[in-house]
Amino acid sequence: MNDLWAVIGIQIFLIRSIPPLGLTLRHLSLECSKNGTNSFKIWNKGSTMSNEDERFMRLALELAKRGEGWVNPNPMVGAVIVKDGKVIGVGWHKRFGEKHAEVNAIEDAKRKGHDVRGATMYVTLEPCSHWGKQPPCADRIIREGFKRVVVAMVDPNPLVSGRGIEKMKKAGIEVEVGVLEDEARKLNEIFIKYVTKKMPFVSIKLALTLDGFIATETGSSQWITGEKARQKVQELRRRHMAIMVGSGTVLADNPRLNCRLENCPEKIKVILDRSGRVAKAIREGRKFRLFEDGRVIFFTEKPELFEGIAEAYPITEPGEILRKLGELGIDSVLIEGGRITCQFLSHADKFYLFYGPKLFGNGIKPFECLKVEDANEAPVLRIDSIERLGKSFLVTAYPGGGDVQRDR
Repeated sequence: MNDLWAVIGIQIFLIRSIPPLGLTLRHLSLECSKNGTNSFKIWNKGSTMSNEDERFMRLALELAKRGEGWVNPNPMVGAVIVKDGKVIGVGWHKRFGEKHAEVNAIEDAKRKGHDVRGATMYVTLEPCSHWGKQPPCADRIIREGFKRVVVAMVDPNPLVSGRGIEKMKKAGIEVEVGVLEDEARKLNEIFIKYVTKKMPFVSIKLALTLDGFIATETGSSQWITGEKARQKVQELRRRHMAIMVGSGTVLADNPRLNCRLENCPEKIKVILDRSGRVAKAIREGRKFRLFEDGRVIFFTEKPELFEGIAEAYPITEPGEILRKLGELGIDSVLIEGGRITCQFLSHADKFYLFYGPKLFGNGIKPFECLKVEDANEAPVLRIDSIERLGKSFLVTAYPGGGDVQRDR
């Protein structure tokens, strides 16, 4: 297997866990040097950004991840307060509607007896400048007397979009923007899509054999991948607000479509059921586990069949389904395999392709609707990463890979 990885030229990037909080600048420097931080790109062109800025921002990014699954449709945000080379306060946005990362970091520093006046704050997203469920963070930063604020990325929300930065600058605070911007944008790719397009971020998840099948000719598919791959799927479910499948999957597998990780919020279940097959089965006495917890939404040509059963909308066109989900405040949907995948292919923002070490020879393929005749006309994906998961592996990719000829 090692030879296979070498032949196809896979680069494995080790992701380290968050370092202990309250470390000094020296400790952070040592921690980062283990993974070769001198290779990181500096996106803050023309600024006074230092290696220390990158290190503290990386800590803020790790903190932000702790809000995954709980803050939607808000962004994940982390904040670190540094004074005299030491981390004196940290915070992250913990749940939708609750205090923002900047305020949590300030309160953390004060609980520990620190004065934040004259300190530097590192924050993964521009501090807000408007009233929402919480007061403006930019105003709080100004009142507390911060000397410098380092921001990973400008908030794409039209209500903010540079206004928080401008407000802090006018108050005399030194503001640096763009530190580890690529990492920050990737962390909040769901939020960026939703807040700018009012449409959910669409991820397609598939479990495939090495010869590209998602099921045998008889429909058997459990299990193609191993336990570690299935655990990874639970992590993907935590990240997304909704999970979508077709009625065929519901009838064949009777899935719960929930997140089975500890400390994971309930998921919204979205079912495409054109002819109302699930409703008919329920009226015939069948029980389905997807109703055990969380909200269930059906999209169907026969919504009247679902009266008294579940929320249903008379929409079946993929683009209109996604538009409706956006209107319902759903910022992300994980589409889990089956024939439904092909219908949403042109709307996909990201692909999670899990490969198990099996060969079927024939069976059901996920993208038969493409009907590609010329290899040069085929859609090309941009591979973001390849991860070994026990005996399985995960390919994460985005649409729009460009011209594959350039790799030759």
